[in-house]
Amino acid sequence: MHNVFDYLLWRGDLTFLESPLNEVDNLIFCAMTYVRLDELLYYQEKISIKDLYLKYQKKEPNTVFKQSQNRLFKMISESNRFKNVIITHYFNEVDKEQEMQIGGMTFVLPNDTIFIAFKGTDGTLTGWKEDFNLSFKTIPSQKRAVQYLEEILSHTKKKVFVAGHSKGGNLAMYASIFCKESENIVQIYNNDGPGFTKEIIGSNNYLQRKEKIITFIPKASIVGNLLNQDTKTIIVKSKQIGILQHDLYSWEVSNNHFVYSSELSEETKKLCNTLNELIEKIPKDEKEKIISFLYEIFESENIQDIEKALHDVFLSKVLLQKYHLKIEYFSFLWKIFPLIVEILKNI
Repeated sequence: MHNVFDYLLWRGDLTFLESPLNEVDNLIFCAMTYVRLDELLYYQEKISIKDLYLKYQKKEPNTVFKQSQNRLFKMISESNRFKNVIITHYFNEVDKEQEMQIGGMTFVLPNDTIFIAFKGTDGTLTGWKEDFNLSFKTIPSQKRAVQYLEEILSHTKKKVFVAGHSKGGNLAMYASIFCKESENIVQIYNNDGPGFTKEIIGSNNYLQRKEKIITFIPKASIVGNLLNQDTKTIIVKSKQIGILQHDLYSWEVSNNHFVYSSELSEETKKLCNTLNELIEKIPKDEKEKIISFLYEIFESENIQDIEKALHDVFLSKVLLQKYHLKIEYFSFLWKIFPLIVEILKNI
């Protein structure tokens, strides 16, 4: 069972001039968005991956939590394929007032290609609330993603690829669908990112541009099956089980592509259908009230560990005593909480 690290050993000697961008390269660029580079480069700075890693190496300890991340960064900084790729327009924004969490960067390849990658959720309360808000409205990160993409597109005539993992995949799709000019965009990669409301997938923009989207989801994908999407979808194999397959380092690779699977597991189909039905059942205004209320609880209790909070017994009492939830909505929350815990750890 080979993964992105094996790919780098196999193909790392071939430059992008010798072998064009492929779907595994896409995953590697998306993985890089999770590397925190805030103090290492400013927004419009341009720096090669090789030189950036030298700066990063001095700053970041090789913690167990970042082991795969650091290993990947080191390997691509030493490979002929990636080391001279230029990183620019790095950004990482969390705005509590706007309830927005977004990040990403632009990669300039030596073969007249631009690759734009958006980051998934970072685990903050702000990011958590925004993930929930995806189920019923356009979120600030989606609008910011459009602004970012339009800025990059306005300064280049090169071929552009847009991608992201998890919520970043959703942002990549949304930005590409709703940006003003999309002629330069040749491909949009959604790597196990959630879909959209029915209003968005019924819009003219979506219908006109969805053919450029390829969605990759693992066999046990939960996140990538949330909400609605009807793009070209390819199911990939993973060395993990269950929702842990959301981890992009676990996706299986063969040569310059993923190892494909024929269909989702039956358990995954049932779980996703149940979850989407539950989400659809609650009216929009009630969803907003429930999400805002949970956010207020976490803030007032100074809760940083979302997983622990959702398992805490105090929550049931608070919901009943302070919010007076309708009993069917309380039941909905209690059914969905175990799923929320797992999903939020992986978006």
